[in-house]
Amino acid sequence: MKLIKGLVLASGLWAAASGLPVLAAQSQFVAGEHYEVTTPKGTEEPLLEEFFNYACGACYSIEAFMSDFKSKNPNIPVKMVPLELNPAWKIYVKAYFIGEKLGVLDKSHSKLFHRIHVEKRPLKGEDDMKAFFVSLGVSEKAYDDVAKSYWLNTQLRTSRQYAMKNRVMKTPTLLVNKKYKLDNAKIGTYPKIEQAIIELSGVNKAASAAQ
Repeated sequence: MKLIKGLVLASGLWAAASGLPVLAAQSQFVAGEHYEVTTPKGTEEPLLEEFFNYACGACYSIEAFMSDFKSKNPNIPVKMVPLELNPAWKIYVKAYFIGEKLGVLDKSHSKLFHRIHVEKRPLKGEDDMKAFFVSLGVSEKAYDDVAKSYWLNTQLRTSRQYAMKNRVMKTPTLLVNKKYKLDNAKIGTYPKIEQAIIELSGVNKAASAAQ
């Protein structure tokens, strides 16, 4: 047995030294079980997208993980994709894009989550949303220009179509490299979700190839 182990180790070292590929350990994440392949071809560059809504309690719960993930993995860009799963959520999709366009997303994003899930004060309508952004220092004119714009309607339509294309039916949903849609419940824990994102993004392979 020791001889066999020694031969396996020696052959692995020889392969590495000669430049031949060494087989990596089998992944614990399986297509069709832990994630779904939504398209044959995604992005070559690492990318993580989160489909979310401010009204979603699970989205609020995952915020701490997402913040930690971004700080620990700066080589994997994170993009938020607001999603309207029912008519009552549409106002929050608007709020995300308005905050982004007005350059106050760094304030509005966390404050909206806190207002809804901690203060228990959801937005009551368009006037309430306008007052929220004005409280962040946005002028009424600047707000109106964005809130009534064709650009905003385009963003709403595009995000809806993108979610449909990737068969996103719940929030939060994580999509890696515009190709791998994770099943958070099947993967289980936040550390494993992070591991799956890193593995599927190919960021480690890219780093190894660059060395």
